[in-house]
Amino acid sequence: MLWFILGACALAVVVILALVMTFLRFNQLSMARSLCDEAKRQLIIALRARHALVPSYIGTLQQITTSDLGPVELALASAERAPFGPRGAAAESALTRAVDDAAQIPSSVGDRAVAGDSTPVMQTSPREELDTTVELLHGQLTVLTDRIVSGARIYNTNVERYHRQRELLLSRLFQNVFKAREPFSRMEAQSPSEPANPSEPPSPSDPAGS
Repeated sequence: MLWFILGACALAVVVILALVMTFLRFNQLSMARSLCDEAKRQLIIALRARHALVPSYIGTLQQITTSDLGPVELALASAERAPFGPRGAAAESALTRAVDDAAQIPSSVGDRAVAGDSTPVMQTSPREELDTTVELLHGQLTVLTDRIVSGARIYNTNVERYHRQRELLLSRLFQNVFKAREPFSRMEAQSPSEPANPSEPPSPSDPAGS
């Protein structure tokens, strides 16, 4: 009888410990998922802010150059349509390159205009103002790009930690509840001034999922 009572007590302790560990694991997964979702929300805010600023940048450039700005417009349209994830990150990288390439247009056009103008005082002042506006807009876009790269790094770090927790034995009980999150990996490995390498394979640690 005594052994039966001791065995029942031991079993009760094991059950309680299992329930406590399960509850703690559930809370840890919930917190990790919340960190991913909050980082994604902040990243999307930065992405939309940049998308909203690019049309002003294009409109100002169109006032001072006859060069084709189609690549910037196309990159913006692609970035706005791309789904969140590696494809979206690749589209954002392409937009960064297009914006930086377009920033080289005003100075070269302005130099030619000034060199061939016999009355620079009256005609270069508006051009200089527009060039300054372009520089300011490009500076704001660069700040947003830095924010996007930083936000992508934070988001990907949280996703990686979240997925590691999902792979633990006890966490597999909740995999239908806590779905995987897709990384925003394309911008992780580059700075705003560095072009993306299209031949670079994705990192094997990048998880797939939605």
